[in-house]
Amino acid sequence: MTTATPALPPSPALVRGGALDALRFLASMFVVLFHFGDEAPIPLHALHSVWERGYLATDFFLMLSGFVLARAYGAGVASGRITPARFWLKRFARSYPTHLITLLILVLLVLEASAIGRTPAHAERFEWSGLPAQILLLHAFGLGGGQWNIPAWTLSALLICYAFFPWLWRSMLRLSGALPALALGLGVLVGGQALSLLLLHHSLFDLPFQWAMVRAAPLFLVGLTLARAVETGGWSPRTARLIGLGGGVVLLANVAVAGPDMISVLAICVVVLGCGALPTTRPIPGAAWGARVSFCLFMTHTITGAVWFGVIQPLIEQLHPAAATVAWQAWSLWGLGLLAAVVAADLYNRWIDAPLQRAIRRRWFAPADVSARPDPRPAAEQSV
Repeated sequence: MTTATPALPPSPALVRGGALDALRFLASMFVVLFHFGDEAPIPLHALHSVWERGYLATDFFLMLSGFVLARAYGAGVASGRITPARFWLKRFARSYPTHLITLLILVLLVLEASAIGRTPAHAERFEWSGLPAQILLLHAFGLGGGQWNIPAWTLSALLICYAFFPWLWRSMLRLSGALPALALGLGVLVGGQALSLLLLHHSLFDLPFQWAMVRAAPLFLVGLTLARAVETGGWSPRTARLIGLGGGVVLLANVAVAGPDMISVLAICVVVLGCGALPTTRPIPGAAWGARVSFCLFMTHTITGAVWFGVIQPLIEQLHPAAATVAWQAWSLWGLGLLAAVVAADLYNRWIDAPLQRAIRRRWFAPADVSARPDPRPAAEQSV
């Protein structure tokens, strides 16, 4: 006797400009603030402990990557319209060329700075011995790569997660409702944290680079459970909105009082669940742009920081000494560094990343993907 394969639950079309797109940009900015915080006139971590927890934004990206990939490609992968090999190649093509171009720009800037006698900010990050591991994205294998463009470690771990995505998502389809999916996600988080503390003596949520895969895999899997919960939960817009807002309030309150990271991560899960279940009937102004820029901001702010704080800001302070001694001018100069990171990311997206991705899709993927579920450059295409 054969058992009929259950029909895949319907997934609403992805519309750009929703809450998750806006949150992606805000999380990217939080990562930038985390990395630029030591360059502020008063280091940000000395003002409040929240600025020591930029790693929570990266945890958000890892979960969101699993969530949005499931929503964008889950049906196509599960039905066989997109093969596992083709899915992984699409993700590789999305991530690796941009990684290499960003790294090349950073190498050229370091060489140029050395040629004119300027030292980049945090020059210890740019030792040549660390470059091969960075090029090959060896972070997830515990073989180095933590220097140069630091955020690239997420690509190393996620590329491995992508390889297992088709089988993981097909397993998720066996969960018949939202409660089993959420219970599984909670078990993965609690179990992963317990094992990390027991075996590595370190919290799962900010493990160092050599444990990149140990950190990323559970969070990516949790993103899949949240996507399954959204597909099977039948959430009303009002319920989804209350869930998202409630998670946001708990998150802000917990980081304000320096509460446990587990509470913050659970609150992030609730935010993703609520915002992911909320249909985008009216795009949030600027959210679609923020989503397009967020990946480039995440990847390129190391370059902007090295140039701004290692070259431009010292030059301005030399020409205008008050910029280093007058408080409001010093803070304004630092704030311009943040603005420079956003502008640079927007230009990078317009002139390099977006044209490159269009060319790759036209050349390698568009003809074979016509039967896949339409996705007008879904949020997953911008996520890391």
